Amino acid sequence: MLTGIVLAASGFGQIDKAQAILTRFEGQINSLLAKPQPDLFAWHLRSIRALAQSQFATLSLQQSAYLGRPIADHTKEFVDYLTTISKGFEGDCSNPECYLKDGNRTLILARASEIEGSLQYFMLDLPRNWDAKKAYPLSVGLHGTGPDNALAYPSFALGPRDKAPEPNSKEPMIKLTPWGRGNRGWRGDGERDLFEAINSIKAFATLNPDRWYITGHSAGGDGSWAIVQRTPDLWAAAGMQSGSMISGRPEWGLVENMAYVPFHAMIGENDNLPNRIPDSKEAVRLLDALGDDTKFLLIPKTGHYPLPAEAYEDQENWMFAKVRKRPTKFSFTVDQYVHPGVWGIKVVFLPTQRQLIQEPWPRFDVKISGQTVEITTKNTKRLSVDLGSNGLKMTGDVALSVNGKEVLKGAVPDKPIVVDVP
Repeated sequence: MLTGIVLAASGFGQIDKAQAILTRFEGQINSLLAKPQPDLFAWHLRSIRALAQSQFATLSLQQSAYLGRPIADHTKEFVDYLTTISKGFEGDCSNPECYLKDGNRTLILARASEIEGSLQYFMLDLPRNWDAKKAYPLSVGLHGTGPDNALAYPSFALGPRDKAPEPNSKEPMIKLTPWGRGNRGWRGDGERDLFEAINSIKAFATLNPDRWYITGHSAGGDGSWAIVQRTPDLWAAAGMQSGSMISGRPEWGLVENMAYVPFHAMIGENDNLPNRIPDSKEAVRLLDALGDDTKFLLIPKTGHYPLPAEAYEDQENWMFAKVRKRPTKFSFTVDQYVHPGVWGIKVVFLPTQRQLIQEPWPRFDVKISGQTVEITTKNTKRLSVDLGSNGLKMTGDVALSVNGKEVLKGAVPDKPIVVDVP
């Protein structure tokens, strides 16, 4: 156990208190795990325990400061957050039905990252009377800049309460809130953590692939804007709240990638963070010019945060009414090898190219008319094309041409075909 670490004698007065609350909390979790528990709830329990132990292990190093703040601040936060969670487990947090049947408590599910094996987690809200075999819509919410302690957001969700909230009368939906590794934003490893979380969910739940939604506040909104530019074929609709285009500037040439994804942007009229109001307006204007389905909400008498409940409801209602459809005309510019294409059409890179993609970036444009698929490319030597259910969703006989040259005429192949671009 990490609680057995011998601590250096120093002036870090709260470390003994931190060790005491961790020991107490471990006892609570171990007591629950000693009894038969549903698998998902047991994973939740082990996850919370592992996060607490990991955070304490960092404190036990007695490093004078990290992440720009003294260790005393981190230690106090640890004590406060874990005390809150512990009190929650004195109540209904210890009841698996609150998470798995009633849908009014949030699961915290940790995993070893596929990037470098570090401990990462995501938060998950299941609908009331969740059925693992039933396909539910997925709603992703990306958090903005906030606490850098991994126990912070779990403490907000698992604290004590006088009574459970009333059942939600809205459509049943699975809601995912990934952890963005503190305040690293949603680029690189943060973005990959999102998709690792979705893959984890697929292992125990069923998702409706045509009803995935993504939004986020502040830096989370920046992330939503950037992620959709590189994965537009995944989302039925997207949004940002008090966001900006800092993570996906228009001059990079990727906005056209998301021209068919319905997009809702909202921001307070008194938001005083630099460039956020003009960026939100410009994002919607750019998509409008491309023919996209958009909505912009400028909220009166409101700053950066919090936004009023009716604004969140407006965005949810607007987004959740949308259903993903494969467009008959679309384009895609590739700026990262990890996002090589959409709708089953991918630029094929050599292993030596899988680092940075040099400009001018590869691009392809697709036009589908009935059973005819026309692809034109720029800066591309090879494509992989999936015409079937995992790609363009074509059936029957099709005609495929690349840069004006017919490369297939006949039945949809069972697997993707690789085309050397003429």
